[in-house]
Amino acid sequence: MNVRNVIVFVISALAAIGIVSLLITSPGQLMRQILFAVVTVAVVMLLFRLMMKKNNNSNNEDRAYSKAVKQSKKRHTSKTSYKPKASRSMSFSSKPKKKPSRRKKATHLTVIEGNKGKRGSRASSE
Repeated sequence: MNVRNVIVFVISALAAIGIVSLLITSPGQLMRQILFAVVTVAVVMLLFRLMMKKNNNSNNEDRAYSKAVKQSKKRHTSKTSYKPKASRSMSFSSKPKKKPSRRKKATHLTVIEGNKGKRGSRASSE
């Protein structure tokens, strides 16, 4: 057995013994402790979600990214969902005709202008 497994087993065994003994001696106190733990965890989770929600709402970059992801998914699913139907004339021919491939312009790419005129010799930059 691994050392971590032994430690986890010992802690679990002690917790089980404590819960059983508390259940036998005072079940009311056990219920109060369980209720307190549940309420505490619920409050902490609620605060954590509120903090995360504020961070997400204030960040415009995340919105722009999610919008771009949706557009990309829409574009890719429309390409993959199209299945051409086999026509009757195509099924009788022995060799299928190849269509000439056309390149489409990538509309989602943009050109960023740089400082092309300021290009100097890198070797003489010392």
